[in-house]
Amino acid sequence: MPHPSPRPSPRNGPGNCPRCLEAVIWCVTDANRVTQAVDPKPDPAGNQAVRIDRVGRYLVRQLSNDRPSLEGSEKLHKPHVATCPVPAPKPAAKRLSATKVRAGVRPVRWQR
Repeated sequence: MPHPSPRPSPRNGPGNCPRCLEAVIWCVTDANRVTQAVDPKPDPAGNQAVRIDRVGRYLVRQLSNDRPSLEGSEKLHKPHVATCPVPAPKPAAKRLSATKVRAGVRPVRWQR
C-alpha cells in the first residue's frame, strides 16, 4: 500500500479569497514555498512578480533591490492582502485567569 503524502500540496492557481470570496490567484513564493494570494488582474503599481512554470504552477516573488525588474514572462500583481475589503482578524489579547493574577511580591518562607 503506498504511503500518503505527509502534507497536502498547497493550493495553486485561480481560486477565491476565504474571507471576501473575491477571485484571486493562489501562488507559491519562490523564497520559502508559502502560499500567497494575489489579485488576478495585472497592476503596474504592484510589487509581486507572478509567473507560471513549465508544470503549470503559479510562482510569485517580491521585487527587491537585488532583482528590481520583471524577468522573462513575469507580470506585476498586487498582493490580495493589500486590497482585501475584509481585514484579517486581530489576535485576542492574552488575559490572565483569576488564579494567575499577579499582584505584589511573592512572600518568602518566614512570612507565610
